[in-house]
Amino acid sequence: MNTELALFPLNQVLFPGGGTPLRVFELRYRRLLEECGKTHPFGLVRIRFGQEVGDAAFPFDIGCAAYVVQRIALADGSLAIEVVGDRRFRILSLRVEEDGLTRASVEWLPPDPRVAIPAHLKPVADSFSECGERLEDAGALAWRLAEALPMSLDEQQDLLEENDPSQRLHRVKDWLLRHPDDFVA
Repeated sequence: MNTELALFPLNQVLFPGGGTPLRVFELRYRRLLEECGKTHPFGLVRIRFGQEVGDAAFPFDIGCAAYVVQRIALADGSLAIEVVGDRRFRILSLRVEEDGLTRASVEWLPPDPRVAIPAHLKPVADSFSECGERLEDAGALAWRLAEALPMSLDEQQDLLEENDPSQRLHRVKDWLLRHPDDFVA
């Protein structure tokens, strides 16, 4: 089933279950927030071509639905919001409105099948429970690790586009092996 989502293109990647702060000052995105509120998602997509501010940007095909969980009006008239990622989607078509807000017809990607975390990575998953998040499947562990590691935007986008949770976790493990000095254990 196809759905229409207003898009918020950024030079970042949001993963399902992940969160990110945003600062909103452009009128088109303030309108997006008014339309969505806290009950309707919008699409957070990484920019393929273009800029975050100004003319409409051309996004990657795969993005993540986002819900606003906190919204604060700032003294300069902008909004500070916190969003959390939900489901992944694929863009089928785009249309840009007069004020530059882009809307997309999207199809929802299927949820991850439940794949157990390999035994040798259970201690890594358990370390997230110290921060209040209990991870029980390989796909979610891969996304949480990708958020915590200094991966490139291209690497993060590739992980967002990966449909196989085992393969996603394997890619993160390979990244760790190739970059042993880029993180603190």
